[in-house]
Amino acid sequence: MDKQAGHPRNGGRVTAIVSAYNEAPRLGAVLQVLATYPGFREIIVIDDGSTDGTREAAEKWGVRVARNETNRGKGYSMSRGVTLAQSDIIFFSDADITGLTHETIDLILAPVLEGVADMAIGMTDRKWYLVHEMLAFVPLLGGERAVTKSLWQKVPEYYKQHFRIEVALNFFSMYYGKGYRYNVLPGVTQTIKEEKYGFWQGFLARIKMYYNVFSAQVRLNIRHTPRIVREGRGLGLLALYGAVGTVLGLVVFIAIYFGPVAFVRYLFEEKLRDPTAYLAHALLNFARFTATDHLALIGLLIFISSISIFLLTRKNLGYLLYSFLYKFKNGRKR
Repeated sequence: MDKQAGHPRNGGRVTAIVSAYNEAPRLGAVLQVLATYPGFREIIVIDDGSTDGTREAAEKWGVRVARNETNRGKGYSMSRGVTLAQSDIIFFSDADITGLTHETIDLILAPVLEGVADMAIGMTDRKWYLVHEMLAFVPLLGGERAVTKSLWQKVPEYYKQHFRIEVALNFFSMYYGKGYRYNVLPGVTQTIKEEKYGFWQGFLARIKMYYNVFSAQVRLNIRHTPRIVREGRGLGLLALYGAVGTVLGLVVFIAIYFGPVAFVRYLFEEKLRDPTAYLAHALLNFARFTATDHLALIGLLIFISSISIFLLTRKNLGYLLYSFLYKFKNGRKR
């Protein structure tokens, strides 16, 4: 099935790619959905050195099959599939997904076909995406995604290996493209590694995957973050130091005015009743044995340096605001 008529809404602009390693028991259910979807120009299965009949399971559906002689990993297989693809939009699907429907494929493809994003991700309904909502550094991981070829070509080859690829696609779409969208797909799930390979082998494979993902995330932020965003982050830290230091300097002056010991006792009255509140007692001892003129000098230095930094950086805080809006505008949920 190298060519199909093409969905009327996309004119045959989409190639579906499935990377599969020892997925013979599960691959058929996925290809049944993909092969009957009218919007694909072609379907390519990359058999990543399987030993269980994955290739034969794919060939039953008349799709194009390419085989890696040895197991090369997910990123390499995806990259090989893109090289073979004839379309300018790629739909990636895992070989062990369940619950995929034509409607969910439509949902994933829509933002990319409409040109409002370079990539769209379909998240399995496992609540992992909630971690991303709380901690932006945690990447969205999902094998069901639509990607433009132009975005794929922006990603350095280093990241097209193993499980680095998904986090790299997120990063480059956000900072060097039109951004990405994501949707949570109710009813769509994935067979976990521990179930496929046994607990210990699956657990070790999961640890390896997490290492690839988070080491790639660190490398991306260190080596590939745009300069304007890096400058914005640095200015943000300086501005934060300036604001906090200014307040701290004022607190020191207030403490001197009311008396350092009385001020500490007032602030930490309840804590000082607890003998294990070591920080409060340490502050009280510091107030007792530090000369007032020394405190005044410390407060003055903190205040002057902090307010100077804040005043010097406030005009450039547009960088910070720009980078903040840039990130969340391009990474927002559709």
